[in-house]
Amino acid sequence: MPQDLRSFLKLIENNGELVRIHREVDPQGNLGGLAWQGENKLGKATFFENLKGYPGWRAVSYAEASRRRMALGLGCTPREFIPKLRGLLEKGPTPKVAIPTGPVKEVVQVGDEVDLYKLPIHTMAVLDAGPYMGGHMAIIKDPETGIQNVSLHRHQLKGKNKLGVMMHPGRHMHMIYQKYEKMGKPMPIALVGGHHAAYYLASTWTFPFGVDEFEYAGTFLGEPVRTVKGETVDLDIPADAETVIEGFMPPGEREMEGPFTEHTGYARAGAGHNPFMWVTAITRRRDAIYYALQGGRPIASSQILDALPMEVVLWNRIKDVGGFVDLKDIVVVPCAGGAHIVVVQLTPQIQGQVTDVLMATLSSPYIHPKIAIAVDDDIDPHDVKEIMWSLSTRVNPAEDIFIVPHTRGQHLDASLPLVTPPGTFPDIRVGSKMGIDATKPAITEPERRAYFERSFGKGMEFNIDDFLK
Repeated sequence: MPQDLRSFLKLIENNGELVRIHREVDPQGNLGGLAWQGENKLGKATFFENLKGYPGWRAVSYAEASRRRMALGLGCTPREFIPKLRGLLEKGPTPKVAIPTGPVKEVVQVGDEVDLYKLPIHTMAVLDAGPYMGGHMAIIKDPETGIQNVSLHRHQLKGKNKLGVMMHPGRHMHMIYQKYEKMGKPMPIALVGGHHAAYYLASTWTFPFGVDEFEYAGTFLGEPVRTVKGETVDLDIPADAETVIEGFMPPGEREMEGPFTEHTGYARAGAGHNPFMWVTAITRRRDAIYYALQGGRPIASSQILDALPMEVVLWNRIKDVGGFVDLKDIVVVPCAGGAHIVVVQLTPQIQGQVTDVLMATLSSPYIHPKIAIAVDDDIDPHDVKEIMWSLSTRVNPAEDIFIVPHTRGQHLDASLPLVTPPGTFPDIRVGSKMGIDATKPAITEPERRAYFERSFGKGMEFNIDDFLK
């Protein structure tokens, strides 16, 4: 059987990464808070068996919100994730396979049958404008090339057949939507909810423009994506998804969308007069599981989905800076919010190399990073306490920190000033970036480097568990 959301949930549950909640949960009252606690207190995805007001529906949240779960989905350990993914990317795309029908077509609703209020679209945070979908992947098609694009966005529930759409300015979906606007035509769109983690990983990847992300989802899984045609849109849709919402985005029309609590933990950015979509069809499995991706802080599913592709892209960018970098690891800190802080672990080979690496980190294909921190090979970049120790003991602010002003920032980062009028689409922010060298001196200065050797407790090689038996 093809891999899907259900096979992924079974996998993570068998590995102790999912908790089931059998008591009744209200998608408009407490699902968001319970899901947040499941991840941020228990460290597990949450599966809700009983949803108030939505008989027959079940929901899952935070399925992709940890490095452990994403690694399980690719059949590796968290530390093997970057090399595993780099190897898969080298294989290239896997062509999709069209089939006549599939599980996502078990229930088909079109025209007047469409009613978004019958889906358990939940209210994620207290300052949100209302219920939002965060876990539906948007499929659109370039009208010039016919190549599909897949990306992840937020969608506000605005009516029984209407959804708000917040696109990232200058990104692929926005670029394609602009083509339809110039043609004066509505843009067909399909929102895919609930699938294997590899689909979400592919949909959040920054591939070159003109790449169908689902063809890389097939590569990640080692099997081609099975697709069916939409009921009302000419798009190829994953046949094994849980739900699909089809529709059209009218050209040139805007209306108020937001506020919504983004990955930064603020409900202050992105809101304004944004595009929207009219829904023309809903197809789903008969016993569909709603994917209730949860936003907010300190860790949201979207932050992990942003972070992991970014780490691989940055690795490939940094490893050859100046010819060679003894690169150990790259971590986009998940608890920092918004993928704005990146930690690079390396062994400095020569004076000046760390600064070059930091500049490359801050000027990658991603605009999210605004703070890059370099740590040495004796610091665990996954441990925030280790990072803070390195910042405290190995950084002379006057010499080890640099700031680059007037750089484009991530448009959902409310700490950066807007340069476009508030509430207009697209919104553009300009700010600054900072590099911090928290490494020891390079190996070309052995005496200075040895000066910063750490001293640990004597007997660290013994395991305390052996003394508690």
